[in-house]
Amino acid sequence: MSQDTIASNVMQEFDTEFLLNAPELYIFAACRHVVELLQSAHFAAKCDEVESSTRNERVGRLLSELQALAQATERFDILVPFTSETGFSKFFWRWYNWWNDYREKLTADELELVHQLQDACDPGALQYRPRGHWLRRRATPAAGF
Repeated sequence: MSQDTIASNVMQEFDTEFLLNAPELYIFAACRHVVELLQSAHFAAKCDEVESSTRNERVGRLLSELQALAQATERFDILVPFTSETGFSKFFWRWYNWWNDYREKLTADELELVHQLQDACDPGALQYRPRGHWLRRRATPAAGF
C-alpha cells in the first residue's frame, strides 16, 4: 500500500462523529498514528525517497488531520491545543507525552489486549489510562516537529 493510500485512509477514518464522541484513548491512538506517519514522511524526505511536491502534499494532509485531532482534545480540558500562529501548543504535547509515555510502558501482551479491545469497541479499553495529570508531563514535541 502506498503512502498516499495510507494517508488518504487516515483522513477518512476521522469523521466529525469520531472527533466529537470518541473516548480519550481513541483520540490519542489516532494522534499517535498520524504523528508516526508524519515522522515517516520526514524520514523519507531526509533520505530523498520522495519528491518534495509529493511529500509536501502528504505532510499537509497529515498536519490538517492532526490539527483536527488536536482540536478534539479540548473535550479533555486541553486549552487551545492548536493555533495557526503558534502551531501545536505545549498543552497538547504534554497531553500527548502523558499518553505516549504510558503506552511505551505497557508490555507487548497489554498493548495487544488494548488493541483488541479498541478494535472491538469494548469499553474495557477505557480502563487503560495513565495515572496523574498530563500537566506534569514534558511539553517537548514529538521527534520531527
